[in-house]
Amino acid sequence: MIQDREKMEKQQRLYELLKQQHEAEKDEIIHYSSLLKEIENNLIRNYINTLLTDGIKHIQYITQAMAKIEGASGSIHLTKEGINESIEEEEESKNLLLECRDLTEDEDIKELLNSVIVDEEHHIKILEHIRKLVETYSKKIP
Repeated sequence: MIQDREKMEKQQRLYELLKQQHEAEKDEIIHYSSLLKEIENNLIRNYINTLLTDGIKHIQYITQAMAKIEGASGSIHLTKEGINESIEEEEESKNLLLECRDLTEDEDIKELLNSVIVDEEHHIKILEHIRKLVETYSKKIP
């Protein structure tokens, strides 16, 4: 019984530390993102992008560990409704960016926005494909 309590306390401590690290990673991502707009040197920009990419990866790993401690399966159950909601959010982002692009007269900003718009359109296509895969897979399950 004492061992069970000690194990539970250890798991709680681990969860709290992971939660703290999760927040720290989020703060780092925000910090590095804000730095990018000020940096013109391509090599330094690439290094900062590497830090951002790694930070996102770390958040994913930490989230998986926290879910496992919570007793979650760790697997994501995709639903058609959830995917549709994600598609709507991407569409809203794209439309907002289109409006921003149309409002700016600065060609550099226009090009940056065009790049993000293309990414948003790509995200929508990916999500639409995921939706088709989920629909096909769910039809195979009795």
